[in-house]
Amino acid sequence: MPTTRGTLLMTDEPAPRLERAAWGAILAGGLVGVALMVPLVLIWRGMEARLAEHGDPALALLPLLALAGGGWSAASLSGAVRRRAAALHGVGVWALLLVPVTGLAIFAPEVLERAVPGLAEMARAANGELVLGVLALAGLFAAMLGGRLAAPRL
Repeated sequence: MPTTRGTLLMTDEPAPRLERAAWGAILAGGLVGVALMVPLVLIWRGMEARLAEHGDPALALLPLLALAGGGWSAASLSGAVRRRAAALHGVGVWALLLVPVTGLAIFAPEVLERAVPGLAEMARAANGELVLGVLALAGLFAAMLGGRLAAPRL
C-alpha cells in the first residue's frame, strides 16, 4: 500500500519484539567483572614491586578493564542483537557494581583502600569528588563499550 513516506508492506509476520534486559546476563557480567579485577590487581601489584612506587594512580584504571570485560560478557550472554541493547547490558553491569562500591566507600572505606591501595590518597590529592566522579563515568563508558563490542555487526 503506497503512503507519503514510501510503501507499507502488509505481511502476516509479527512485529519485531523489543529487546529486554537479560538480568541473569547482567548479574553474570558483574561477576565476570569482579573476577577479572582480582587477577588484574594481583598482576599489577607484582609488577608494581619492580616498576613503580606503591599507590600508583594507574591502579585505579584497572577497574575500567574489568568493567569492559563484564559489559562484554553480559552482552554476549544476553544474546542482544542490536548494539544499543548490548551497550545497555554493559551499563547494567556498571550500575550493578557501582552500588556496592559506593556503599563501601561510604561505610567501609578501609575495605576499598585494601582492594585498591592509593585510591584514597589520589582522591585527597586532587579534589576527591572530581577524581572519583571521573573514574565512575569512565567506568560507565568502559562497560558500555564492552557491551557494544560484543554485539553482532548488523
